[in-house]
Amino acid sequence: MNNLVSIVVPVYNVEEYLMRCVDSLTAQTYKNIEIILVDDGSTDKSGDICDYYEREDMRIRVLHQNNGGQSKARNEALKIARGDYYCFVDSDDYVPCNYVEKLYNLLKDNDADLSMCEFTMFTGERADGAFDNPKESVVKEYDNVELIKNMHTIAGELYVVMWGKLFKKELVTGIQFPEGRICEDLAVLYKMYDRVKKAVYCNDIMYYYYRNNKNSSTYNINKKFYDDVFMALEEEIAYMESNRRELLEYPKKTYMYWLFDYYKKLYNNHEKVNLAKLHNRYKKMYREVKNLPKEKFYTVFYYAPSLYLRLKH
Repeated sequence: MNNLVSIVVPVYNVEEYLMRCVDSLTAQTYKNIEIILVDDGSTDKSGDICDYYEREDMRIRVLHQNNGGQSKARNEALKIARGDYYCFVDSDDYVPCNYVEKLYNLLKDNDADLSMCEFTMFTGERADGAFDNPKESVVKEYDNVELIKNMHTIAGELYVVMWGKLFKKELVTGIQFPEGRICEDLAVLYKMYDRVKKAVYCNDIMYYYYRNNKNSSTYNINKKFYDDVFMALEEEIAYMESNRRELLEYPKKTYMYWLFDYYKKLYNNHEKVNLAKLHNRYKKMYREVKNLPKEKFYTVFYYAPSLYLRLKH
């Protein structure tokens, strides 16, 4: 018999999108699933929609909690999850009907701990053209070290988000999402990746990522976003110092990038109070990243940040 797959869906004020998401999950061709909807203190009709689906489909389980954020919702779901494999779906996104089946077979056929697929972003009602997959499917294998490197070297969201993946239970067991923070995926994925013996990636587009939800924690990038990114990277740097010193410069270089990005945002908004402190942190990190290649803009920004930004502006 096929293994049970637990699908974890945090829910907060997404009444416009929730039915689209849950309908795509109940329609899965892989039938041995449980869907855990965690209503995170929604003030719209999201909680009622969750309860409706629980009555209609015995595979759905609903938790209601006071608003505590996506991390708390996921942590509560993992306490009751019964699956041998876990996947995570955001409640404003949706997936094709063969999503779980594709990831499950990809994982099983390759004797892997983790499988992942490509995604497409959309802003309307549906992901137009989402089914235009590449003519030839490409499957790549990675080990734990390569996955951690991919977090810091491959552009886009795929390697720094929980969605778009199927995790063997052992990768997630004992992991706590940090509550009260955003960018929580960044704070846990490197630990999960470090447990991986083999991961498999397929370039088929199997996840539809909605980018126009103003209630999303990452819709507005503000000071808390940057603070939480820096905190996650500082934790990863400490982890690498203790466990993977050969990878230490990868999170440091990413930290350097986000310092640059935050400096640029403040500079363009004419908020110049903390620029000197930010640039000093940047210079320190720049000097510590000795072995990884640095794109030219990193060096120009190191020596003349204001000039660089004036020229780019």
